[in-house]
Amino acid sequence: MNHNNKMKKEPLYKKWWAWIIVFLISAVIINHIENLETSTNVDTDANDEDVIPVTVRPPTPEPPINDGTFVVGTDLKAGEYFIIANENRLGYVLLTRERDLVVDTIIWQRHFENHTFVTVQDGEFLTIKNATLIHSDNAVVPGFNEGRLNGGTYRVGKDIPAGIYTLFPTEDQEGYFFIATSSRHVDAHIINRQNFAEPIAVLLNDGEYLTFLRAEIRK
Repeated sequence: MNHNNKMKKEPLYKKWWAWIIVFLISAVIINHIENLETSTNVDTDANDEDVIPVTVRPPTPEPPINDGTFVVGTDLKAGEYFIIANENRLGYVLLTRERDLVVDTIIWQRHFENHTFVTVQDGEFLTIKNATLIHSDNAVVPGFNEGRLNGGTYRVGKDIPAGIYTLFPTEDQEGYFFIATSSRHVDAHIINRQNFAEPIAVLLNDGEYLTFLRAEIRK
């Protein structure tokens, strides 16, 4: 018998135990890779210090709008607006259901002193003259000046506190006031209106709107 043939070794891949070692090494490698992938998925809620704060910027106020006719829902968003008359002039506001000026389509029209409020809805047409229109959220309503409050429209509870006020006529003509539950300017929302030639006391509650002209309130 050839001694060299006896010493010749069998190939490694034919050994059964070699395949077991390969299987175990593969399992260890796969398990290590899965652990690495899991560790990279960090729950951001678990560590608030690593969360980058997001700065929320307030919306930019809409610019003032001057004289013109505007379609609500197209040129103008629905909502409540503050209208300021040009200095030393009466402002004018017209709110209609249609563009054409027909009596049956008029919701509200009036000349006003100093300032007023109006609420408009989609599909309506708003016309202003000698005035500037801004959203009511940005309204800066003038208050008492040297103990006197000039004519205009005031939101009770926001622009002036609720309470009893006395209106004094300021011209040879009669003064006029009305109190409403909204700035929609429909008859159903008006709870009191009156012309007066002598001082008159009015009771105002939160949420109401007081409009007066040719008159003033004195402290």
